[in-house]
Amino acid sequence: MRWWIKTRRVATLVAAGAALSTLLGALVGGRQLVLPSLFSGAQAAVLVVFLPIPLVACLALSLESRLTAFEASSVRPVPGLDAALVLTTLASCLVVSLAFQSSTAVCVVRNAAFLTGLMLLTRPLARQAAVMVPVVWIALVVFLSRRPWPDPDPWTVLPEPASAPHAVLAAAAALTAGLLIHLRARQEQP
Repeated sequence: MRWWIKTRRVATLVAAGAALSTLLGALVGGRQLVLPSLFSGAQAAVLVVFLPIPLVACLALSLESRLTAFEASSVRPVPGLDAALVLTTLASCLVVSLAFQSSTAVCVVRNAAFLTGLMLLTRPLARQAAVMVPVVWIALVVFLSRRPWPDPDPWTVLPEPASAPHAVLAAAAALTAGLLIHLRARQEQP
């Protein structure tokens, strides 16, 4: 178990990504940036769209840190441990966000769950390049959204308020599907 924790860099890499995203979410609030848009020339985008990137990138890097020979011969359920790492990290971020009583921080965690799910869905095909899928999704949200914040297009998920049930369902569905694909892909590898 110790080798898995060290290999995945849980105490350093994952903890740092989680702390950075969650604390920035609590401190930034609902601040906005004016960014170019394909349909409206320029539109306001809330920073909460960008804040999950450190957490998702650290999780992706952690999951790619493997000792292939040891994991192939391991008795421990390494894919299950990886899934538990993702869920524990997101749950701890959610607890910290609720402690801050910040709806923005809760949105960051929801968005991190959604983007992590997208990243996990594409990892079997894209491997290390899957870390770019969340960045591409964010670019699509910023550049292709037709309705500016505070009433964004429902498909965008990320700029939605914390109370939007469809965004929570989309995040839960993406994360669940991503974890299932991750578990299945790891079991099929030699």
